[in-house]
Amino acid sequence: MSLVPQVLKSLKTLPPFPLVAQRALLLLNQSEVSIQELVDIVKFDPAITANVLRISNSAFFGLRREIHSLHQALLLLGTQELLKIIIASGATRLFCRATPGYFTDRLGLWRHSVSVALMADLLARNLTFPEHAHSFTAGLLHDIGKVVLSLYVDQKFSEIMQVVDGRGVSFQAAEKEVLGIDHAQLGGEMARLWDFPDRLRLVINLHHLDSPEAFADDLVLLIYLADLLALMFGQDLGLDGLAYDGYPEVLRHFHLRERDLEKILLSFGSAWQEAQVFFGLMGGENGLQCANR
Repeated sequence: MSLVPQVLKSLKTLPPFPLVAQRALLLLNQSEVSIQELVDIVKFDPAITANVLRISNSAFFGLRREIHSLHQALLLLGTQELLKIIIASGATRLFCRATPGYFTDRLGLWRHSVSVALMADLLARNLTFPEHAHSFTAGLLHDIGKVVLSLYVDQKFSEIMQVVDGRGVSFQAAEKEVLGIDHAQLGGEMARLWDFPDRLRLVINLHHLDSPEAFADDLVLLIYLADLLALMFGQDLGLDGLAYDGYPEVLRHFHLRERDLEKILLSFGSAWQEAQVFFGLMGGENGLQCANR
């Protein structure tokens, strides 16, 4: 019996995506964003304002002067970096929770999401990707469907694994067979309910490349590759494992060689050490503060 009606019904009790972060997502589509626009959308959310100031003063950015105001942070860091902080700050309210169907660690999903966002950012820079501003955010939010589907995956985990082991299919394919829906599809529906930009919704829905449509979109392919590389690096493989059949095709698409990937993975290693504090993955007071701690 399909659990789709029950899963979709549970979306009605889902808390809204923070309005400030939602507005920041819309600003990503604008070619130019003024400092005042960002100040105006952030200043009415004390938690996000506090996170912006806390992170701006962290060692991650290495600024030589202390930042005391949103306006000052924007001037020193720039609009694109501040947009990342705002969106990530809003996302902590969603991701900083247990997802037992996928991760044994309560921060497993958040850690994985951050690692994919960082990897997507590195790939975009190395590929001189024209949509660089979108890559970090798409990487951060690609697995939002797991937040809701985790409970159902946990309940049906043994059945899902029987399909995986018995037929040799991916965890995602087994997830869809047993539950009637997979986390990518559900994430796309959540993105629709939260009025995410259409392009972001497409990436969330297709990031496992299970549709021919996915191969026509460079951002989808970039997030797929970032997801795979983050897992290869050893960042939170999760209970759903690793199954990425499109890897060679995506490498050819971006004209990437193995030595290019080695360089990117090396850069990721150093960036990850700094980012763990930045994103509140190491505790302390200098990173994003998870709302559900």
